[in-house]
Amino acid sequence: MFTLVNPPGNELIKIPPKPDSAIRCRSDLGPSFGNSTNFDLLVWDLDYRSYFDLGHGFTCPENVDRDTYFTGVDPFEVSELEVFKVNL
Repeated sequence: MFTLVNPPGNELIKIPPKPDSAIRCRSDLGPSFGNSTNFDLLVWDLDYRSYFDLGHGFTCPENVDRDTYFTGVDPFEVSELEVFKVNL
């Protein structure tokens, strides 16, 4: 995951996944990221809410609020979503 702009005003940062963590594939949810048991980022759960809880499948930057780092609030509302593929 990457953050380009965030409420604390921190610079661009890559948030690396922990082993065996990345995109979570479930047909009943929107885009989601984390490990096999917890979500770090979930867009559109069964109640159409979205939330962020960094640190389960991705390494949380030091000295940040893991629930509001990306969006400033938890849960958050999504008005636009862009997905990018990076070829390494």
